[in-house]
Amino acid sequence: MRIAVGGMSHETNTFTYLKTSLEDFQIAEGDAMLEIPEAVRNTSLQGIIETLKANDVEIVPTLYARTLPSGTIERDAYENMKGRLLEGLANGGDLDAVVLAMHGSMFVEDVGDADGDLLESIRNIVGPNIPIICALDLHGTITEKMVSNANAFVGYRTAPHIDTKDTGEKAAKLALMALSNSLELSMSWVSIPMLVSGEQSETKSRPTSDIVAQLRHMPSTGGDIISSSIFLGFPWADVPYNCVSSIVVTAKEATAAGEREAKRLAQLIWDKRHEFTFTTEAYSLEKCLDIAENETSRPVIIADGGDNPTAGASEDLTNALEVMIKKEVKHALFAVVVDKLAYEKCVAARAGSYVDLKLGRVNPTEEPALPLAVRAYVESIGIGKGIPSAVIRIDDIRAIITTTRTDVYDPEFLTDLGLDPMDYKVIVVKSGYLSPAYTALTKRPMLALTPGDTNLLLESIPYKVTPRPIHPLDKDFDWEPKVQ
Repeated sequence: MRIAVGGMSHETNTFTYLKTSLEDFQIAEGDAMLEIPEAVRNTSLQGIIETLKANDVEIVPTLYARTLPSGTIERDAYENMKGRLLEGLANGGDLDAVVLAMHGSMFVEDVGDADGDLLESIRNIVGPNIPIICALDLHGTITEKMVSNANAFVGYRTAPHIDTKDTGEKAAKLALMALSNSLELSMSWVSIPMLVSGEQSETKSRPTSDIVAQLRHMPSTGGDIISSSIFLGFPWADVPYNCVSSIVVTAKEATAAGEREAKRLAQLIWDKRHEFTFTTEAYSLEKCLDIAENETSRPVIIADGGDNPTAGASEDLTNALEVMIKKEVKHALFAVVVDKLAYEKCVAARAGSYVDLKLGRVNPTEEPALPLAVRAYVESIGIGKGIPSAVIRIDDIRAIITTTRTDVYDPEFLTDLGLDPMDYKVIVVKSGYLSPAYTALTKRPMLALTPGDTNLLLESIPYKVTPRPIHPLDKDFDWEPKVQ
């Protein structure tokens, strides 16, 4: 049995000024993929590879590329990676299946739906009879081109995402089961006119927890349903196919059962549409800070939701830091501001010195956006998660300046810089929903509804090409589920 593996994974924010270049991607190619390098580690592809190895499958590696969510991918970058992946596939000889790790919300300039484009190109090489099975992110935005060129999608079931490897394992096992039983797979898809953010749909909370509990994957009890998934879409992309989706995989002869189940799941999601509210306390930053001031436990951790790099934001906004300075917040830490020039000024001034800085952009709606002028004490220069960083102090607020964008997902970033989270009363991090690691540190997590590329108030986002009507931008319209 010979199975090709690979994929491209990117969550594209079309509202940021950032562009995503080839240099931004971590890439593993050819046999190097099978050694689980950094680009593959803790991804669905790792689960795919390890499962296929355990089943003595001959793996045909192509290319895998991923990067932190960011802006629209440059066409040349995409074509370069796509060409290398397709070349590996074309040179791979006879295949029994293709199993891919993708995201499902990848957008490329002059291409648009890049996931669909890539799947179509792969289908053109392998032909109509080779099954193509994909592990996708829960926040994938499913399109007609994606569905028509693949045989099965399997989605994450957790947000925050803690089942990435497990999802790859599920996708690989589904492929093996289909091949072993000579099953022709069929996908039934319903597109639901909804926008929902991850902060309104964490899987530990209702209503998402109720919906996920009804999903199935290769159940031991048998039945027609092989696998079912929901995909909640990505609201910070203005695309003509924005939606939430239900997907059901069956054998081809059981397609009717798959269509019924896809419609049932879609109706369930639609009926609960008004229940998708913030799963963490969410207020203006000013109110969050007022609450924190009176909170006895420490630290209070506040997510700066409008500038969340893990949803593609620029991470250089300083409006939240400006509010903290004006309110004279005590025992506080702010992580992070991306500003290479400010970092270099800190290095030149050296630790133990004061320096005048112009930090990031205060107001993202200004043209041009002005920086935040501060006089700061440089406490230290260091490396956080491999990224050059400076820790500065403004009054009683510590702030971290980095040279490049990074997720602030792991408190290890702070400890790498000699910062103990428990030393602070208030920590503000550039994030959406907090990671499990940060949640474990606080009894009072909060979301700050700040401006930026990942504005959590979806009704205020200036969508232009997103299909209408769509909830929650539009109210009181009728809809019933139809299989696409």
